Amino acid sequence: MRFRVLALTLAGCGMWLGSPGVSLAAEPEARGSETAAPAGRGAVVVAIGSGVEAAAKPLAREIYRDDVLRPGLDDRAARLLAGEAAAPDAPAKERELAEVRSALTANDDAPSRRLLASLGAEQKAEIVVAVSMAGDRPVARVLRVGTARYESIELGPTIERSEAGEIRYTWPGAASTLRKLVIVPQAAPPPPIAPKQTSTPAPPKPEEPTRKPFYKSAWFWGPLGAVVAAGAAVLITSKVTEDSTGMVRLKGQVAP
Repeated sequence: MRFRVLALTLAGCGMWLGSPGVSLAAEPEARGSETAAPAGRGAVVVAIGSGVEAAAKPLAREIYRDDVLRPGLDDRAARLLAGEAAAPDAPAKERELAEVRSALTANDDAPSRRLLASLGAEQKAEIVVAVSMAGDRPVARVLRVGTARYESIELGPTIERSEAGEIRYTWPGAASTLRKLVIVPQAAPPPPIAPKQTSTPAPPKPEEPTRKPFYKSAWFWGPLGAVVAAGAAVLITSKVTEDSTGMVRLKGQVAP
């Protein structure tokens, strides 16, 4: 299995290098000189490491509800990338996707970033929102697929605890923040008027079964209900900070 994951990792890097808009030249030091075209549209959420699924799924729901941020992946791919394990009898493509995700790391070195970018390119996304653990708290970083570089922004969740002791994560302000990092698709022109048919049309072909979109799945919407902390209703807000390095951090918090 170890050799198989390594092979998949190398294959992923090769696929990224062959994607449109990606240069084989050395990476520039100054970000302002990067002019790579976006590799796709929307954002895809990827859980990196173990124990991240509980935080990654709510962020995926928040992002995939947005028409501008919603990528073109199906329900199973969305689940696997958010941290779910592939079933033993799952198709080979799904098992390979889960293996590649499990091989990802949160390191900022070039091989790690390029492998993550190749995964985003495969899903035809413009940016990848990588969720990992920083100590005991999840964080989300944004990698641009076309350049394989992280943006200077970090998202943090609000951690909610119910009366029963259950921990839930929400990501206030995440979607509105990410919308500023993607290109809004232009509306398609109206289709040309079809000429009138003069002959009897052929009977329509039977519809082939299609995979259910992830945004119509029950897991996508998640549990709804009042947020309770210490037995009282709370207001979910967000806080934006910027450190000396220019990194912008959007941190969730619970306000009384």
